[in-house]
Amino acid sequence: MKNLICALLSFSLLFSPAAQALDLSGFSDIDSIMEDNALNEVINRYSAVQLSFFPEYATRLGFESANGRLDQRDAEREAQAVRAYDIVEESLAEINPKELSEPKKTDYEVLKGMLAFNQWNLRRSRPALDPLMYSQVFSSIYDLTMKTLTYQDLQDRDLAARLRALPQTAQEAENNLTNPPAFLAQLAMEDAYYAYLAFDAVPDYLISRAQDTVSRAQLRADARASKEAVRKMFELFKQLAQDNAEQDFRLEEQDYRFLLKNYYFIDVKMRKLDKQLRKNFVSAQENLAEAISRFMLPQTVQEDEMVVEEWQVPGEEAQEGVTVSVLDEAPAAEEETSGAGAVQEETKKRDKDAPLVLASDFYALADRLAQNVEEQNFISALEREAENLAKFFAQDDTLPTSDVAFSIYKMPDYYAYTAAYLFLPPFGTQSNATNDLFLRLPSGNELTKQDMLNRDFNGPALKLLLAGQLVPGLFYRSAYNDANLSPFRKMYPVPTLNNGWEVYAQHLASERGYIITDEELLYLAWADYVRAAAALTDFRLHTQSYTYAEAYNFLTQENGFEKTQAENILKQIARRPGEAVSYVYGYDMLKKLREKYQKKEGKNFSLAAFHGKLLQLGAIPPDRLETEMEYAYEIEKNHLTQALSAPFYMQ
Repeated sequence: MKNLICALLSFSLLFSPAAQALDLSGFSDIDSIMEDNALNEVINRYSAVQLSFFPEYATRLGFESANGRLDQRDAEREAQAVRAYDIVEESLAEINPKELSEPKKTDYEVLKGMLAFNQWNLRRSRPALDPLMYSQVFSSIYDLTMKTLTYQDLQDRDLAARLRALPQTAQEAENNLTNPPAFLAQLAMEDAYYAYLAFDAVPDYLISRAQDTVSRAQLRADARASKEAVRKMFELFKQLAQDNAEQDFRLEEQDYRFLLKNYYFIDVKMRKLDKQLRKNFVSAQENLAEAISRFMLPQTVQEDEMVVEEWQVPGEEAQEGVTVSVLDEAPAAEEETSGAGAVQEETKKRDKDAPLVLASDFYALADRLAQNVEEQNFISALEREAENLAKFFAQDDTLPTSDVAFSIYKMPDYYAYTAAYLFLPPFGTQSNATNDLFLRLPSGNELTKQDMLNRDFNGPALKLLLAGQLVPGLFYRSAYNDANLSPFRKMYPVPTLNNGWEVYAQHLASERGYIITDEELLYLAWADYVRAAAALTDFRLHTQSYTYAEAYNFLTQENGFEKTQAENILKQIARRPGEAVSYVYGYDMLKKLREKYQKKEGKNFSLAAFHGKLLQLGAIPPDRLETEMEYAYEIEKNHLTQALSAPFYMQ
């Protein structure tokens, strides 16, 4: 009977359009099929819990039926969710992972880790202790403004419903929050402040879409109540920040290790990870010192403005109209005492035990190299450049050919207060999947606008943005994955490989000749240095090796970071513990995997083929990466063998 079922399954699959993409050998074991199906049932139960208890999160999983509701934030609801997760965990325990197919073993590990993380998070008394749990509601409003969902009218209705529910969230915050860490209250206060400043854009949009006078009047009334709720949340968070100055927001080592293992899937002994992060920081520091040293020659730097091929993709025609600075070398002048020359002189006088380079060295050199960037239509320029890059990397045998449409939009004001850009992939299994990059455009008075242009839109900064966020970065990865991933892997990506891919993409762009000038390599080395410093600080802070003050001094006093940048790094570490580590760890895993296959395949190694297989796996746990790649290569060999040996009528 077992053989008959297998034969029928194989027969039905053989003539399906997807037959070539399937591992036919996987159907030789009916036990694996049954166990895979059982796991799918558990996954469906897990998703049902998300949909029922956490509608804001469910929106990001692709469940549009949840879009008109906000989470209920209180201890009773959290307890109910814990019980629901316990039931799912009991069902998962009945699965025998040894009987699962290889890809399903990965899904099993992801689900197991996520369940553990969810339960841990719910048992942390967040309704009473975490103000950020309440300020996250603002992002849930903007989720519905930033993505084009299936039906615009329903999207507007759901947006109005979420806006109308804001007073309830404000009331929950007032009822439940007791003695939270002051620093988290301060961060939530900032969220509420920016939400209040940007608030009118959302109801104004809804009012402009209303069909009649009565609807517009109701929307205005709801908007007034909701805006007042945001103001009350701001006042509450402000008061909590003042009253609870001694509260500690840090995780302790056991919880931090649990978070790394079950959310980021970084399962490494703490001592080993500490050593790895320290080594990475020293290496990044040395690379930055080397990049800076290229500008510390005993010559006077003459600056000229001219039109150059700044946007040129290797092998493409240059585009016109981009003004950047070009550095011409000349004999040194005796009177030169500032800029890069001053940095060099200062370096000579340092104590022999001082770091090779400080963040302040980069700031000084960046100021020396800075030129006034001219304003232009950056959205069109970036979209055009991204399309050219996609073609170049495909022709260069670096990436598999893919039809990727690039969509870049102006960032909503709420996010623009704190971020220069925001990449938003499709919501899970969203039916009309769109990958969107939101860009903060220069605004304010002329001085502020020019400062933003010089900082965010200089040539090297734009190239890093293109490579890391667009091609071959997150945008390309997400768009390519859309047609190749299972619903589970679309809905539940592991952050570590996605974050590591952003770093990998920038270095790949450098390797293939897109980020190549000394100035561009300087900015890449700086980005690596900032990531390394953030990862080490994240680890030391949340394992309680550092207090906040010690972490701040490590960044500013020991390593020369400007006050504002150091504070922003620490805010991100407080909001998302472990995330900074995931960038470093994910990139390291991707590098090692590629090195292995380059050595193994030798002359037959193809970057495009390697990247194609890698991307088709999705964002899986790093520890499963090597096993899944071996499986992908084995499937390819099996299919080739079958194609060569099977009769023509079976092909």
